[in-house]
Amino acid sequence: MEGLDERFRRQARNEALFREVNERIAQLGESAQAWSPGGVVEFLCECGVGDGCGERLRIPLHVYESVRTQDDRFVVRPGHETPELEHAVDWTDEYVIVDKVDAAEPVVADDPRGAPSA
Repeated sequence: MEGLDERFRRQARNEALFREVNERIAQLGESAQAWSPGGVVEFLCECGVGDGCGERLRIPLHVYESVRTQDDRFVVRPGHETPELEHAVDWTDEYVIVDKVDAAEPVVADDPRGAPSA
C-alpha cells in the first residue's frame, strides 16, 4: 500500500469497521425508517478518525443504499473529510459522501456486501 501513511491506513480500517456497524443498522432500515421522522435513518459517522467520532447522521435509507454500491465510498459528517484519504463526491448539511483515494482502496476493499470500487 504505497503512498498511504500508516495513520491513514489505520483510519481507513476504522472507517471500514464503522461501515460494518452501519450495515447492521441498514438491516433494520425499513422498520427503523417507519418510525423515523421524515423517513430517514440514523447512522454513525464513518470518519474513522481516532476511534471514531461517534456522531450520528440522519440519512434517507435510499441514499445510504446508493453509497453502499461502491466499496470505496463512505458517509461522514461535514468537516470530517480527510483530504489525504478521500474526496467529497456529494454533500448536504447533514452528511458528506466521500470516495477513497486509489492508495486507500485496498484497505477498505473488504466490503460486507462485496460491492466493487468504481
